[in-house]
Amino acid sequence: MTRRKLIDVLKWVWIVIVLLGAGWYFYRHYQEISQYLGTISITRLILCFLLLLAGKLALSDISRLSLKKVNYSMPYYEALTITTITQLGKYLPGGIWHFAGKFGIYKVKGISTKKTAQAMVMENLWLLSSAGVVGAAALLASSKEIACQYLKFLCAPAAANAVAFVIPVLWITGLLVFEYLFFGKQKVNLGDFILALVELVFIWLVFGLSFWLIFPPNGGYFPQVMGAFSLSWLAGYVAVFAPGGIGIRELLLAVLLGAFFKSGEVAIYAAIHRLLWVLAEVFLGGLSALLFGVPVSVDEPSSVKK
Repeated sequence: MTRRKLIDVLKWVWIVIVLLGAGWYFYRHYQEISQYLGTISITRLILCFLLLLAGKLALSDISRLSLKKVNYSMPYYEALTITTITQLGKYLPGGIWHFAGKFGIYKVKGISTKKTAQAMVMENLWLLSSAGVVGAAALLASSKEIACQYLKFLCAPAAANAVAFVIPVLWITGLLVFEYLFFGKQKVNLGDFILALVELVFIWLVFGLSFWLIFPPNGGYFPQVMGAFSLSWLAGYVAVFAPGGIGIRELLLAVLLGAFFKSGEVAIYAAIHRLLWVLAEVFLGGLSALLFGVPVSVDEPSSVKK
């Protein structure tokens, strides 16, 4: 069996395990789940959905900015349509369809293989690194006891605060150096770079807030919830055997937030947030395709700057 086929099999097995595990949990904890569901505010669910839409709109601009790094100018509405439609492919077993779909559309639009690869590498580096940095910094600044469990030197408040400050500084510096070297030592456009940083932080803020809104009003824990969500999204994204990170994101959320909420409570709210997350992706994908069509035509050569 080839490595690719083995991964495909593992993904199907993982989906079955997640579905069976979720079904068993719901069966065994029906009364408890009913109580949790009764605490959810419809108003907060609507706000959660709107925040998810806002975060995903910003995600589309990250795709646009990554293409600017390879001197390709794409209108935002095209970046929105391509991103929202191809994102749906990550739920298909096989795990690479959202990458393959975006890669294919870029190629059809006349972008070279090298530039397509560079843009997608930059986009994913931005997303993955920002999720890790925002998540780690938020948890270190707000919940040092979590980090202390894994790294003893972080038990000292001063050490945790220092690391929480240094991580973003190193991240920004690293991105600047990487971009300079990765694109052949070309001059970094500071305006686009700062815009990308602002949008990346905004994305994890609104995604974290959207998840926090699922919980009943509790008067706190937003930094912890935001940090945990960012890190759990990162873990789910890199888990190649879990389509869309399903199961991985929810499991890590329960672990990271176990010090503040009951694990069962986190699992239920994570499942509801996952449902709204998928609905937001389907809504944006369908709406953008309906309004703008699927941009798969070849662009005029003048749109690509040599």
